[in-house]
Amino acid sequence: MLNDLLKEIGATPFSLIIDESTDLSTQKVLCVMIRFFSIKEKQVVSTFYRVIQLVNCDAISVYNAIKTQLEEDGLNYQNMVGIGADGASVMVGKHNSVTALFKRDLGDLIVVKCVCHSLHLCAEKAAEELPRQLEFLVRETHNWFSYSTKRLEQYRDLYETINEGNRNPNKIQGLSGTRWLARYAAIDTILKQWDELQLLFSLAKTQDKCFMAEQLHDIMRRPAFKAYLVFLRDELKHVTQINMLFQSEHCEPTKLLEDLFLLYKKILQKLVVPSQLQKIHDSELAEFNFQLYLMHTASLNLGYDFEEVAKNLVENELLDVKERCKKFLCTLAMEMQQRLPENLSTLKMITVLKPEVATSQVKPSLNNILQRFHRNSVYGNKNDIEAEWNQLQNKLWTNTSGSSAEFYAEVYNDCDAGNRKRFENISKFAMALLTLPVSNASVERAFSTYAIIKNKLRNRLSLKMCQNIMMVRFSLQRDYKSCVNFSPTSDMIKNFNVRMYEYNKKSSHEEDDLDDDTVLEIMNNIVC
Repeated sequence: MLNDLLKEIGATPFSLIIDESTDLSTQKVLCVMIRFFSIKEKQVVSTFYRVIQLVNCDAISVYNAIKTQLEEDGLNYQNMVGIGADGASVMVGKHNSVTALFKRDLGDLIVVKCVCHSLHLCAEKAAEELPRQLEFLVRETHNWFSYSTKRLEQYRDLYETINEGNRNPNKIQGLSGTRWLARYAAIDTILKQWDELQLLFSLAKTQDKCFMAEQLHDIMRRPAFKAYLVFLRDELKHVTQINMLFQSEHCEPTKLLEDLFLLYKKILQKLVVPSQLQKIHDSELAEFNFQLYLMHTASLNLGYDFEEVAKNLVENELLDVKERCKKFLCTLAMEMQQRLPENLSTLKMITVLKPEVATSQVKPSLNNILQRFHRNSVYGNKNDIEAEWNQLQNKLWTNTSGSSAEFYAEVYNDCDAGNRKRFENISKFAMALLTLPVSNASVERAFSTYAIIKNKLRNRLSLKMCQNIMMVRFSLQRDYKSCVNFSPTSDMIKNFNVRMYEYNKKSSHEEDDLDDDTVLEIMNNIVC
């Protein structure tokens, strides 16, 4: 399966997504995912590549490990278009990080910091402007039920009484220290069950004399804290939706920039005086000093649900709540300005390649984008790319309404009367840029799979065995969609060494080769 993957990649451009961790046996490992454009599947493929053992986790060790592994597998690292990583300094620092070392070899390499990590950090920093009681309420409400079956059954009985026979309240999600946006699901569940939870803690406070229940009830009976939670739920909902788009394997990369800008403009729309915001072009938003044009706190519109809850607040208390919500939005916008400019420039390049733009009679030039790249062997001749880009609208294409990958696969396969590719350069350039990672989500999923494979009961699995099991899992999912549909290739059958089996029924010690049908049956049994 690994050989098939390497053969499919060949000499085409690719990008890597990397992350390091320490497994159950305190072994340091580097997980590498690879993204490339598959002409066969007419889409960008993001799949598992390698798990590499590390002795040290410094930048030079990681850099050498990746470079050595690529050379051993016959992949030319000069064909690397981009590299995606989280925000750790050892990975994306300016001077002696892993990406900085690669950029010394490849000057036009594009480094992509994970947008998902950045959005999590933005929301976490902004939440420092809100009362600490909110974090306490969400965390301890989850903990109230997490270790007690008795408390859960009591709550189900109470919930059934209030909701006319419905005995299945939604579970309150636990909080994650590294995934701050997970609080959205917990906050949403608490607000939906606000009255039931408030009554539960009131009963526990009086009947069981529980100090924790008393604290939680005191928080929930104050309308200001409910207003904060309603505001936080509404804001985190939009951020979480964008975060989910960047995590998705099936999103359209050319539209992600628009979604990210809409989120940012939605935040500014609540803060900035409308007459000033209208004067700012989208290209200037990343550097817009919005703090000079903030609306008065009393004029903020924080949504219908917030205004309904705010009716229970006195004027001074409402103004204080709105002021802290305003600080939350300001901090969130400032953090996005600081953490996302590099991602915005990368997404802007990809956005130009949208099929509707490429086939338009009036479209932007690629000169500014082409100036960033110097490797003609990877991206093609710049003059030919620009010339072919200006000719795309002269032909009627069938996949303009579909994904960008399908469109450029069609462009790549288009030939003239002499069977020569008409748009080879522009299609190769576009397919190379489409391999750029937009987040680090795929490698995080791979580590989750790795943790399932190497668990407490199988803590002595070798790294080679873990590598093989992960390759089988990802290959079956990518190529066959299910193990039920698995069919071994002829190369697999040839390489399947039946001499590893001993047959006691034979009188002699000679080991005969099995026929292909028997080998196929054995392999199917192993896979199942």
